[in-house]
Amino acid sequence: MRNKLESDRWFERGLELEQTGAPYEAIIDAYRKAAELDSGSAGALVNLGTVFFNGHAWADAETHYKKALEIDPGYPLAHFNLGNLYDEWGDVPSAQHHYGEAIKLNPSYADAHYNLALLHQNQNEALKAVRHWRVYLKLDPTSTWSHIARRELGKLEATTVVQGNRPSSKLATFGEKI
Repeated sequence: MRNKLESDRWFERGLELEQTGAPYEAIIDAYRKAAELDSGSAGALVNLGTVFFNGHAWADAETHYKKALEIDPGYPLAHFNLGNLYDEWGDVPSAQHHYGEAIKLNPSYADAHYNLALLHQNQNEALKAVRHWRVYLKLDPTSTWSHIARRELGKLEATTVVQGNRPSSKLATFGEKI
């Protein structure tokens, strides 16, 4: 119990250091101490991974995200962050997998829908992209990102919706041509 409390203090310290723009080394040290004191602290590992991700230490980020998932396989943020990492690396199948896992665990994960929509759109999978853009917009209809989502959805709809001939407003009887 004592280690858990001390771990929580180090975790809070890491958050505080991040918010104040402290040097990466200090932030890393705080999250490492939190993880060492509480081996079940998936949050400390995810935050540590994110510090490495932001510092472009990709392999270290991947290691920490995966460790977090070993501790808590049902942690949507860990899957989402791995998706971001693999997206950054250009590993589209792995990125799609982890975004999809984040959504399975939390169907209301708006950012995962957004990123998955972009991935599908970039892979010319318009119908899948449209589906995720629509879900995203239901979950987050007013943010700055929603304006981008609406624009992208509009582009896809303009290029994928087939315009057919509409019947005239005059109703025809059976066999009659309009």
